[in-house]
Amino acid sequence: MRWQIAQFVFCDQQQTLTSTNECVQLEPMMVALLSYFCQNTDLIVSKDLLIEQVWLGRIVSDNAVSKLITKLRKVFNDDARQPKFIATFPKKGYKFIANVKPINEADLQAVPPVETKTQIHEKSISIVQEETNAEVLSKVTFAEPNPTKTKDRRTTYITALVIIILIISFYNLWQQGQKSPTVSTHTKVLTTDAGDEVYPDFSPDGTRVAYMSVKNDQMHLIIKNVVDEAMIEISHGENIGVGPASWSSDGKLIVYLAATPQQCQYYIRTVNGLELGEPQLIHNCPAGSYGKIAFSHDNNRLIYAENSGGNTPYSLFELNLTNDQIKRLNQPERFLGGNFQFDLHPTENKLLISSPDKQQWEGFYSLDLETDELTLLFKQNAYICCGIWSHSGARVVLMGEHPAHQLLSYDLTGHDKQVVHSGSRQIRSPRRHVNETDYLFSSGKDNYNVHLIDLSTKKERVIVNDSVDERLAVFAHHNNQIAYIGLASGNEEVWLTDSESKQRKKLTQFNDSRHYVDLLWSPDGNYLVALTLNEIHLINSSTGLFERLKIPQAQIQGVSFKSAETISYSMKVNAQWQVYYYQLNSGEVLAEDKKWQFIQYQITADNNLWLDQENKLFSGELPIAVISQKISAKNLINGRQFNLAKRGPLWFWFERNIQGQIQGYSEITNVLTTLTLTETAHFDITNNELLFGDIEQLNSNIYQTQALPSN
Repeated sequence: MRWQIAQFVFCDQQQTLTSTNECVQLEPMMVALLSYFCQNTDLIVSKDLLIEQVWLGRIVSDNAVSKLITKLRKVFNDDARQPKFIATFPKKGYKFIANVKPINEADLQAVPPVETKTQIHEKSISIVQEETNAEVLSKVTFAEPNPTKTKDRRTTYITALVIIILIISFYNLWQQGQKSPTVSTHTKVLTTDAGDEVYPDFSPDGTRVAYMSVKNDQMHLIIKNVVDEAMIEISHGENIGVGPASWSSDGKLIVYLAATPQQCQYYIRTVNGLELGEPQLIHNCPAGSYGKIAFSHDNNRLIYAENSGGNTPYSLFELNLTNDQIKRLNQPERFLGGNFQFDLHPTENKLLISSPDKQQWEGFYSLDLETDELTLLFKQNAYICCGIWSHSGARVVLMGEHPAHQLLSYDLTGHDKQVVHSGSRQIRSPRRHVNETDYLFSSGKDNYNVHLIDLSTKKERVIVNDSVDERLAVFAHHNNQIAYIGLASGNEEVWLTDSESKQRKKLTQFNDSRHYVDLLWSPDGNYLVALTLNEIHLINSSTGLFERLKIPQAQIQGVSFKSAETISYSMKVNAQWQVYYYQLNSGEVLAEDKKWQFIQYQITADNNLWLDQENKLFSGELPIAVISQKISAKNLINGRQFNLAKRGPLWFWFERNIQGQIQGYSEITNVLTTLTLTETAHFDITNNELLFGDIEQLNSNIYQTQALPSN
C-alpha cells in the first residue's frame, strides 16, 4: 500500500519514505507504526492502544513507544513543539495530523517517479554528455544566421556548461566525503519452495540457479530454470542430503556435496540445460564433515572445506582433477568453525576467507592461489559472517550484525562502510549475481518458541509463542520463573515469564547487536549468566543491569555455577580445553586440574558431570566413571552448551539423527525413551518438567537485489 503524506510518499511494502529528492529506508517497527497512523488519522491514540495494535500486545515499555515516535518524527523533520505530522497530547497519547490519502496504482502510474539523489546526479551527467554531443552542437550552430549572435550564444552556452561541470565536480567531492552512503535497492524473489532455501549459485549464462532447499532437516539440491520456472532435483537416494553446489566457469559442469552422518562425498557431473550426466565421485571426505566445494577459474582445480567430523574446525584444500593431488592451502589459524566460509575472486585466482580469530572476532583474509600468499585484509569486532568479494573485487560484501537485516560493503581495509541492501527480515548467505551488478541472499525467519512437558502426565503446553524467536529457556531454582532470550523488541533481550500465570516482562535494556549462545540461573536466583561467542555476562535478575566478566575474549564453552559465588567455564589453551573458576566477589580466576576438559556443576552435587582429556565421562561430587553403554561422553557438549543432564538415576540429552529428539534414560529400568521430537538442541529439566524449544518453520526464500549501481 502507498500513501501520500503531505510532500512524502510512504510505501509499506518497500518500507520507504520518499520526498522530492530523497528516499529513506525505514525500520520495520517504524513501518508498522506509520501504517497504523495512516489508517487512523485525526484520532488521539494512547500508548496502550499502540502497544496492542503495533506491537501486537508484546510486552514493551512506554519508553520504547516514545523512542519510536521520536525516530518517526526525525525522518519527517518534525518539531514536537510545533508539530506538522505527529502531535502529542499529554496523558492521552498521539495524533497523526498531516494530510494523508491512499494512492491508487492507476494514479501512481500517471505521476512521474520520484528521483533519488543518485538518479539526479546521473541525470545531470547525462545532460552534460548530451549537450556536448557534436550533433547537438552542430544543430545549435546552424540555427544561428547572425555571426555576432552566434558567438554571444556560444559564449553563454560554454559559460553555462562550465557552471554545470563545476556543480557536478563539487557534488562528486561532497559525495566522496560522505563516509557511509546508503544504496536503497528493491528485490525480487527467485524461489518460493516450502522450507529454507540457501546457498544460491547462478549458472554463468544466467538461465539457471542451483540452491539448497532444507525441509524436515533434509538437504535437497535443486536446479531451477529462471525463464520457464522448470526445476529438477539432484538426488543420491533416500536420507542422503545433497548440496551446496557450484558451477564451472563455462556452465557445463556442477560440483556438489552428498552426505549423511555416516558418509561424506563430493561429486561432479555434466549439465546441459536441465539434463544431467552421470555423477562422478571425486573425493571422500570424513564422515560428519558437511563442507562445501567450488570450482576455481580452472575447471580442473577445485577448492573445498572439510573437517574431522562433529564440531571440529574446517580446513581448506585444493583438489587437482588432472593428477588427483590434494593440497592443504595456506590459511588462517583455525578457531571455532575454522575456515568454512570462502569465496573465489570474480576475475583472479584469489580466495576471500572469513575466519574467526582467538577472540572469536571475524577476520577477512585474501589468499593468492598461485603464490599461496595469505594476507589479512581487516577484522570486524562484531558478530558478523560470510564475506564475499564485490563484483569488482575491490570491496568486501557481508551480512550486518546480528540479527542481520542488511548487506554491507567495505573497502579492502575495512573502511568506507556502505549499505547494499536493507530489509525487514533476516538475511543469510550473500552471493554475487552473474549480471555483475546485483547480489543474491536468503531471507526468511525460523520462529523459535518455548514449550514445557510434564514428564509424569506427558501433557505439553506452550510457554512462549510470539511471532519472533524465543530461545535458551531455563528454569529458575527458587520459584516458577523462566528466563529466555527473546527478539520481541527487535534485538536480543533477556525476558522473564511465570510458568503458571505466563505473565512476562523484559528484564534487560541492551538495545544492541549482541548474540547469546547459552543462558543459566545462579543457584540463589540473584543472577543470570549469558554466554556470547567470546564473553560471559553476569545479569542482575532484579535490575537487568549486566557486567562482563574480566576474562580474556576467547572461545568459551560449558558454563555452570559451582556455587552462587563461583562460575565454572572451559577455554582452549594450546589446543586443549581447560576448566577455570571465576570468583564473583573478587574477580579472581583459578584453574582446575588440567586433567579435566569440562565440568558441569549442579545444585545437587551427585548430578555433577566431568569429562577428562581422554574423553571419558564421570559423575558425582567426587568423580566416578560412568560405565553405562547407553550414555555417551560425546553427548556432554553440543556447540557451546552442556547437552547431557543427570537427575539422580535419570539422564537426558538431545540426539540429532534423521529427526532431532530429546531422549531420556533410566538407570533403574534400563529403558531409553524419546521424550519429544525437536530440531532445537537446548533444553532444561527440573521437578519432572522438561523445558525445550520448538521451531515453527517459516519459508526462507532466495532474493535478488535490483537496480544496484556497480562498484
